[in-house]
Amino acid sequence: MASFWSKLRCWPRRSRAKKESRWHRRLVQQRLRGWSPILHPRLALYYFLAVGVFCLAVGIPILVASLNVVKYSVRYDQMGPFAGLSPADQQNLLLAASSTGVPVTLSIQVTERMRAPIIVSYEVDSMYQNYRRYVRSYDAKSMHDGLSPGDAGPSACRPFQYLPGGADAGLPNGGAILPCGQIAQSLFNDSFSATVLAPGAGAPVELPIDSSAIAWSSDRKHLYGDVVSENFNTVPALRGGGALDDTPLNQAQHWMVWQRVSASSRAEKLYGRIETDLEPGSRVILTAVSRYNSYVWGGTNSWMGGRNLFLGAVYITVGGLAWIAAALLFASSLGLFWKRPFGDMSLLSWNKKAEAKRLATARVGSAPITAPPMQGTPKVGHMDVEGLRLF
Repeated sequence: MASFWSKLRCWPRRSRAKKESRWHRRLVQQRLRGWSPILHPRLALYYFLAVGVFCLAVGIPILVASLNVVKYSVRYDQMGPFAGLSPADQQNLLLAASSTGVPVTLSIQVTERMRAPIIVSYEVDSMYQNYRRYVRSYDAKSMHDGLSPGDAGPSACRPFQYLPGGADAGLPNGGAILPCGQIAQSLFNDSFSATVLAPGAGAPVELPIDSSAIAWSSDRKHLYGDVVSENFNTVPALRGGGALDDTPLNQAQHWMVWQRVSASSRAEKLYGRIETDLEPGSRVILTAVSRYNSYVWGGTNSWMGGRNLFLGAVYITVGGLAWIAAALLFASSLGLFWKRPFGDMSLLSWNKKAEAKRLATARVGSAPITAPPMQGTPKVGHMDVEGLRLF
């Protein structure tokens, strides 16, 4: 009975070992059969043609769509009450207005039809949101879960981790700032409103700018939570941007857009959308309430639309280069230049060694010069090597 149970216990092991011997050992010893085609000019030509067709088929429509975008850009930080003033006087005028702001009225003449939705964005030049210290200055945990008693943002938020003077038990949450960090502290707080005077109309009508869904849906649902800002930009002397009201962070659309830092020196952000078509001859009257102090570093503020030719140009460039490579390979396959012998078995290393050994033996007169049969001789009339299999 003991012998029977020992055999029964050993049976799965033998079966597993036998099963492993079929594929596992061949896999680890790299003995599995494989197909290794040789890349010849004709096959490479097809690859480059396919890449070129794909890139051009994608890039041309993108570039055409970008070229058809109607764009108007207006710089307003040097207009209205700010016109003709020195940077120091412009900054003093802005600071004197405090949170009320300085209204600037602009006029844009529409010369081409603009179909809805019309993208409204703003641009702050020389902002450099791509600095590493600036990008790291935030606390995702507190922006999602809120502040715990006695808790504050990480050290990366400094110097905007606490209100001036550091932690203070007499202040709400010990003076900790939510949201903390340089990104949130420099929140852009200019506002825009617009009216439109249609051709033949006697008076302008309001042109609504919808900002209800301009942030990423992932930011609204996952990145930020239903928490309210605390001690945020409450000190006018340190206020780099706007303050948030009682709106939860996951509903503060403009704040969430600002938190997505720009990759270049210009910070171009989405402000809203106009859901009304604008006909040629219309005149858009824009009122920008300037509150953002970009004069301190010599930046510029602009109200603009969007056009991006980069993506379409890249696709077309890559497609064109792929077709040029395909043309060169086609010319090479015809033998117009640099035709390398293809499928010549005498170029194999072991055949070269055999030939060298034969010649060396012939020189000393130990054997007559005979042409030994080459290993792996190709089929008659066909010089292409289909593949090479090593065992």
